[in-house]
Amino acid sequence: AIKQLNTAYGKALKDDPSQGRVRLGLDLPKRADGFLDIGTNTVFRSGLPSEQYGPLVSQFFLHDVTYGTQIILQKQYPYKPKQDFLIKWEDWLNAQNTGLDNFQDGYPSANNPQRTGSDFFEAPGFGQPSALRRIRNMRDLARFVHKDALHQAYFNAALLLLSWGAPLDPANPYRRYLNRQRPFATLGGPHLLSLVSEVASRALKVVWRQKWGVHRRLRPEAYGGLVEMQIKQGRPYGLPITDVITQDLLDRISSHNQAQGVAGGSFLLPMAFSSGSPIHPAYGAGHATVAGACVTILKAWFDEDQKLSTVLSRPRPGQPSSPLDGQPVQIVQPDGGGDVLKPYSGNDKDLITVGGELNKIASNVAMGRTMGGVHWRSDNTRSLRLGEQVATVILRRQSKDYAEPGLSMSYQSFDGYRVTIDGNGQVSVDGNPALESFYMQEKFAPRS
Repeated sequence: AIKQLNTAYGKALKDDPSQGRVRLGLDLPKRADGFLDIGTNTVFRSGLPSEQYGPLVSQFFLHDVTYGTQIILQKQYPYKPKQDFLIKWEDWLNAQNTGLDNFQDGYPSANNPQRTGSDFFEAPGFGQPSALRRIRNMRDLARFVHKDALHQAYFNAALLLLSWGAPLDPANPYRRYLNRQRPFATLGGPHLLSLVSEVASRALKVVWRQKWGVHRRLRPEAYGGLVEMQIKQGRPYGLPITDVITQDLLDRISSHNQAQGVAGGSFLLPMAFSSGSPIHPAYGAGHATVAGACVTILKAWFDEDQKLSTVLSRPRPGQPSSPLDGQPVQIVQPDGGGDVLKPYSGNDKDLITVGGELNKIASNVAMGRTMGGVHWRSDNTRSLRLGEQVATVILRRQSKDYAEPGLSMSYQSFDGYRVTIDGNGQVSVDGNPALESFYMQEKFAPRS
């Protein structure tokens, strides 16, 4: 699969030397020498700064969350492995015509464990405490993004960083010179939690315009239906079966579907969700746009260059201690099932940073949607940038709302640029004057 992806993307880059449609470092991860980098450690990552360090699953998914006096246990009931949907023509056609699965449930109510005769969840089954486990693979991420509260992952990340006492951004006045004061109503915990929610709402409105008013891109499952009809019914859609979709890939899909009970196989895309995709277009991706917006706020708020081990080792008054305090963790899967956390021991453990893990959780959520079968990779990568822009515009518009003098926030963008927003509504982007000009448009200016 890695070899085929490198061949297909390599050809796409060669055929489009201006990289107008497929861009290294934006749609695809690239090595330090500038070449395409699709390997076992990068194929399910987005190529964001420092995202490549540590386990595939972000630390913000692995640690339990302190929510006031309550604890959010970051476990879920996982979907059954190797169970895919919409691979039979009649199931696929029903989903396209109605938006429903065979139980008459639509997205996101599908995969409903209460349906008699359903078997959506891994043993010992939904509702059994012993079945709960942490996110540890791509299907688990697909499960999370099927039912999440959209900005849930980043709200939890904010709670974790606050409870860990993560240092604020170096430019924050409460870190620079207001040493005898603590932020609260502005630049404090309540402000951050409400702002993460606010940008999620605004990002969703922006991306909905992109979906319906601009692009109206078809979902991957719809493309699979076109492939099925072109090959089996001779419909002249002109899909590039030899260049992008190789015969070997088609054979793999057909064999996979045949092994799951489809007589003669099919070329329909296996889906993790029994009703298939949501009934709105593919681009932009709502989850990825919200991810980009919320993570940008968190990177601007906290010191993203801090090593995560340093943050985790800080004293946490009033919170229970754990043998895992002070270090990133990874999941061990014992023979008896379930999961156990242990300290992460990879050679890159000291390279894991707050910013890298924030980028990673944004990538995890975006990639989880692709693993569910509902989005293209470029839906994710481009929409992360869209969300980043939404958040930056909001930070600029609100920059004059604060009484604290000398306010400034900065973050490293998903493309590696340092973006700074000061208290006078000035945005600077080191190394990218075009992006800086975009942010400095009058329509984005703060109100006096």
